[in-house]
Amino acid sequence: MKVVVVPGGELPADLVTRWGQHQESSPLLFSPFFRPEFTQAVAKVRRDVFVGVIDGGSAFLPFQRNFLGSGQPVGGPVSDYHGFIAAPEFRCDMVAVMRGCGLRTWGFNHVLAQQTMFAPWRVIDTDSPIVDLDQHEAPGSTALYADHRRKRRRLEREVGPIEVELQSTDPSMLHFCLEWKSAHYRRIGAPDLFSRPWARALIDVVASHRSPEFSGMLSVLRAGGQPIAAHFGLRSGNVWHYWFPTYNPQFQRYSPGILLLLDMMAGAKELGMSRIDFGRGDNDYKLRIANQRVPLIEGTVVTNPFIWQCRSRIAQLVKAAPAVKSLLKPAHRIFKEMDRVAKLR
Repeated sequence: MKVVVVPGGELPADLVTRWGQHQESSPLLFSPFFRPEFTQAVAKVRRDVFVGVIDGGSAFLPFQRNFLGSGQPVGGPVSDYHGFIAAPEFRCDMVAVMRGCGLRTWGFNHVLAQQTMFAPWRVIDTDSPIVDLDQHEAPGSTALYADHRRKRRRLEREVGPIEVELQSTDPSMLHFCLEWKSAHYRRIGAPDLFSRPWARALIDVVASHRSPEFSGMLSVLRAGGQPIAAHFGLRSGNVWHYWFPTYNPQFQRYSPGILLLLDMMAGAKELGMSRIDFGRGDNDYKLRIANQRVPLIEGTVVTNPFIWQCRSRIAQLVKAAPAVKSLLKPAHRIFKEMDRVAKLR
């Protein structure tokens, strides 16, 4: 097995084509995060993006890498899927691939569970909720739709006529969307992703893409002529990835974000899409609407056997002695917060 590392923005055209063919031919790689355009977009705003090209293009592994050899998925906290771009039957020696990529560790939290090469390093099993619009029954409950029909009528009565634009190209609306999202992060006490210049620039790059294979999609809900909810997401083929939903908090009582989502679900098929992928998370609306789930795993590939053995022994010790777990919790929280902040850089 031969691994060649190429900067994310310098992949030759023939390899970009091969990558796209892998993504389009494998049902597992339906997400826009597996498209070459996503890695190329991140590479335009960050200098630490690389692609491991395995055996001349039989597989690709995009990653970010720091000077210490620690790696993470391309896009870090904004990546909702990652792993190998290859045929479903592809298998490899993970440690050999990591070493070939110059990585000592590679942390992941949205790898497809079907990519069993990562299984030895799996720590957590999770999933991504999906709305499959091809199902015979409408996703969600009748109570959900009844509740939001009432809110929609109330919004029209109290604010004004409702208009929905599923594919807006208005840059001022994209600005609104990201400002609202930043304000939301601050309200809940979370780090503001869009205070990072690379993250804000990435949205602009993605928004400039306009093709069925990969595009950014901005949707807006207005009432009485004023925008009250927006969503910026990704599209690849028949999949619409639900990425950055937001709304004006002054209109929170009308649940404008859900109103827009229901309109997106109603209009998706006319745009050629039959799936809306919510991304990992247990938000209430995801649980109420999703009718499928994609199994994912989380963990860290470690190339040093000694470090891996130490991690495994500590995990066994903690599992066997709950008291040890409670003692380690404060340090664990500190390291998790440090890791989260580092990923935002």
